Amino acid sequence: RIGGMLVGYHAVCPRKAWLSMRGLWMEGESEDVALGRLLDQHAYARRHRPHLIEAQAPDGTALVAKIDGAHLREGVLYETKKGRSCEEAHRLQLQFYLWVLGLAGITRPDGEAFTGQLGYPALRRTEAVALTGDDARRLEARVAQIAALSRQEAPPERHPRRSFCKRCAFEELCYG
Repeated sequence: RIGGMLVGYHAVCPRKAWLSMRGLWMEGESEDVALGRLLDQHAYARRHRPHLIEAQAPDGTALVAKIDGAHLREGVLYETKKGRSCEEAHRLQLQFYLWVLGLAGITRPDGEAFTGQLGYPALRRTEAVALTGDDARRLEARVAQIAALSRQEAPPERHPRRSFCKRCAFEELCYG
């Protein structure tokens, strides 16, 4: 199954995605990840009720969306992040969740598609996120790339800029 976190990892670093698919989860060692989880649980505690949605991509790939929180009557999904260092990956992850909801046939009470809200509570900033037809096609292509990556025997090359990897939980594993 391909999930939103894996889609985000792939957007940042395909090697990180490949290692994760092999069962290597380095986040348990990361203080940044622990802080992010704590922030997520407390910043929006009233609406923090994780939801797990499963669907299939058009090519038959199993997909799973673990949604941080949602306001179901208003049709808004919430995703909480600690900082903006990987903002594009955060947006892509939330769009993935919106896509999975659509594939599963889940809509707002008025029949319209859900929208998303990306929250950065430490920065006191939120961003509205929507899913367009082009976004859905890009997600479908990315899921196919991730599925192909999962079949590779060897990991992809390390990120070309090691300075980018300094705060990554996988940095020591990649550069040891």
